[in-house]
Formats: sequence, C-alpha cells, structure tokens
Amino acid sequence: MDNQLTFWDKTKFYTVVGVGFFADGWANNDIGLLTPLIGYVYFKENGDAIPTSQAGAIKGGVKIGMLLGQIIFGFLGDTLGRHKIYGRELFFAIFGLLMCTFTPWKGLNGDGLVAWLTVGRLITGLGLGGDYPMSAALALEKAEPNARARVVMWTFFSQALGYFSSGIAYLIALRAFQNSIEANVDYLDYVWRIVMGLPLIPCILMIYPRFAMQESVPYQKYVRHVDGNSEDVPAPRTFSDQMRDFRVYFWNWRHAASIFSASAVWFIFDICQNGIVLNQTIILKGIGYSKGHTIYQTLWNAGVGNIIVIIAGYLPGFILGNLALEWLPRRVQQAGSSLIIGVLYAVWAGVTDTAAIGGLLALFTVVQFLQNAGPNTTAFLLPIELFPTRVRGTSHGIVAAAGKLGAIITAFGFGNTQEAIGMKGVMGMFAGLSFFIVLLTGLVPETKGYSLEDVENDVIYKKKLLSIHGRDLETFPTGDWASTEESGSKGLTKTATVGFDDTKPQPL
Repeated sequence: MDNQLTFWDKTKFYTVVGVGFFADGWANNDIGLLTPLIGYVYFKENGDAIPTSQAGAIKGGVKIGMLLGQIIFGFLGDTLGRHKIYGRELFFAIFGLLMCTFTPWKGLNGDGLVAWLTVGRLITGLGLGGDYPMSAALALEKAEPNARARVVMWTFFSQALGYFSSGIAYLIALRAFQNSIEANVDYLDYVWRIVMGLPLIPCILMIYPRFAMQESVPYQKYVRHVDGNSEDVPAPRTFSDQMRDFRVYFWNWRHAASIFSASAVWFIFDICQNGIVLNQTIILKGIGYSKGHTIYQTLWNAGVGNIIVIIAGYLPGFILGNLALEWLPRRVQQAGSSLIIGVLYAVWAGVTDTAAIGGLLALFTVVQFLQNAGPNTTAFLLPIELFPTRVRGTSHGIVAAAGKLGAIITAFGFGNTQEAIGMKGVMGMFAGLSFFIVLLTGLVPETKGYSLEDVENDVIYKKKLLSIHGRDLETFPTGDWASTEESGSKGLTKTATVGFDDTKPQPL
C-alpha cells in the first residue's frame, strides 16, 4: 500500500483482505456468548446449560477446521500461487456458516444440535483458517516496503472489529427479542441463529473481489521467476516442487529452530488467550459480573461485560500493539508484554476469592489489553516476516496451526480444568505459561528493519549473500536458484528478475 494510492484503493484492499479475519473474530467471540442461549433452549433437562464436554465440542470445532485450513491453504498458496487460491477458502466459510445458521428447527434434540453445529463450525473453520496464510502473505507482499508490518497488522485488526461487531450484534438481537424472551425463553433460538449467521454477508460480498486480485510481485519474482518483460512462461509448479523447496529451506537448523520457536509461542499464547476469549461468560460469571434476576438480565449483563472488555481492553490493545511496531523491536514487544501478563495472571490467581467484582473486571480488561498489544500482534506478524516467499504461506500456516492446537486444547479442556482446579488454579497456570513465552521469545529472530530481499537472501540469519557467480549451499537459494539442473523442478528455468520494482504500489 503506497501513499500514491487513493483512500478508496486502501479501503478496498483492507476490506477485501480483512474480511476473513473479521469473520474469524466474529466466530471466536460470538460462540462464548451464544452457547448459554443454546443451553436455555435445548438443554432444559440439564439445568439450562450445555454439558461442559459438548460446549467444548462446539467451541473447538471451528479451531480444528482452522488448523487444517491453515496448513492446507498455506501449502496450496505457495505451490500454485496466491491468485489461483485466494477466494476459494471463503466457500468453505460460507457453507459452514449456512449450516450453523439454518440448523434444522425440528427433529434435533440437544445432542443432535451439538453434533450439527460442531460439523458446521469445523467447515467454517476450514475456510477461516485458510484465510490466515493467504491474506497475511498478500498483505505483506503487496505493501510498500516501509509499511509492510503496518499493512499486515491493520489487516489483522479486522479480527478485532469482528469481535466488537459480534458483541454489538448480540446485544441488538437480544434487545429486539426482549419481550418475547421474557415470555418464552425458546425465542433465544432466533437470537443465536441471527448472530451466528450475520458474517455471511461480508464473506459473500468479497468473493468476486478476491478472485479479481492479481498475483503478488514477490511471488512472481522469487517463486515463479517470471520477468515482466520476458516471454518465457515457466511450467506450472507441482506439489513435489513445493515439498522439495520446504525441505531444502528447513534442513538448515536455524530455519527449523525459528519455525519451532514461533510455533511454540503461538501454541502457548493461544492456550491463554482462548481460555479468556472462548469462555468469557464462564469468567464473567466467575468474577460475579454476569449475574441477573432473570434469564434475559443474565444474558444481557454477560453481553455488556463482553463489550466493556473489548472496548476498554481488546480494541485499544490491538491499536497500541500496531503502533508499537513502528518503534519497538518485535521481540521486546512480545517478551515485555508477556512478562507483565504473567505477573497479572499471578495477581489474579492470588485475589480471585477476595477482590471486588469491579477489581476483577478491571484485571480481566487489562490482561486483554496487554495480550493484544503484545503477543497477539507479534505472534501473528513474526512468522509472515521471518520466512521467504517460497515457503511463506506454508510456514505461516504451520505456525498458526500450532496456535490453533493450543486453542483446541483450551476449548475442550478449559471447562473441565476450571471445574477441577478452580479459577485460581487456571490463572496460576496461565501465569506460568506466559513466563514461558518470555523464554521462548529469545529463540525467535528479530525481523524489524529487514526487507523482503533480505529475507530471501537469508540476511536475517547473518548468512553470506548470494553472488552473481556463486552461492553458499547453506544459504537458501534466491534469484536464479531454481534452475532445472539444481532444483529438479521440471521446466523451471533460470530467468532474470529485472523489470520488477516492489517499492511501487501494486495493482489490487
């Protein structure tokens, strides 16, 4: 994104690339609010609550789908190109959302509904997960060099807008049906379906613009080796080509250590963050905020508490985190915020039984703020900056999938863990995990200040640069490396890469 582009061009880009993150934020936030509604309608015999394991299945279904989607679409995007894949992932998200929204009204008991929603959210997650490596890679590769981190993270900011919008939609729908709900609780069936289905609108509207988006210049230059002035057309890349490139790059132990440490950070962070996000109603109830004299009042208070946390913690944390990228090294931002978060979790564990409701809500909000100002920002950005174009989507997909594995563990295990060791024990565990992130951050290379060209030439690992007449075999090859005789890739020829200038604005 360049200053020469118009405001409309930039708005269009952020809208098209950010819609998947918007839907992801919506799906992550709304399920914590909506599972109690489903409990009141379909689990009256169980005290108006979904059993813990089944609630975990609904919450975890989308995470399982996202894990698969991140790996599959990241690999496909590197193999076939961003343009050929981008937009296809939305079909999965749309189909899954349709399944959830139009769950059969009749013929399903509570167990059947849980199974249906779990499958529907798994399919939704497949599409939303596929959006992670694709949109992140396109945002990085289409941005002006000195604005790449900013463009990537303001694209990711759409996730925060999804969180906020779903909370507002929940309150509006709940208020619209207030009289009906107070007369008959089964009207909550309309509320959860409406809120769950609203992301369909932006997803459907963005299919064509994604199909129309052109291939990124870095992908053409570093992967396809296509010269804008050349008539040579390389043969299509195959899956074996991509697997070979991945193996060659990560055979270097420094590269392997980077993807491992970045994955471990996101894995641990998502355990902590999703323990908060997916179970906000449980936590708000635990600190005494979501109580009410009626079912409607209880649900309304939970929704208001959710909005308070988002406005006071989540949104400003995201904004500060994005701004801090301009002046803080990535590792300092991640380690420093994680250290403070660990201390706050420890304090939370210590005062759970004695602090006033307002104090616990404030603590909850501050933790959300710091999570988004720190590791939520850097854990997403580092893997898209760390790795070269040829393996960028695959690598980001793997690292993000590790995060989703942590989220899956939390989705299925938080309720049972909280019942077993209490909120105090859970917060103490989160404190320890946050301190571990500080240690792992030391293994992740710093990416601030490096260009795409530096990453391609392995400068970030202080390796020797390629020269025109030779190359270091331990350095990931760039430029002319993919000649037929060395890579074994059929049809890939040594092609000059002149004619590209990725410092100029690219067509969207």
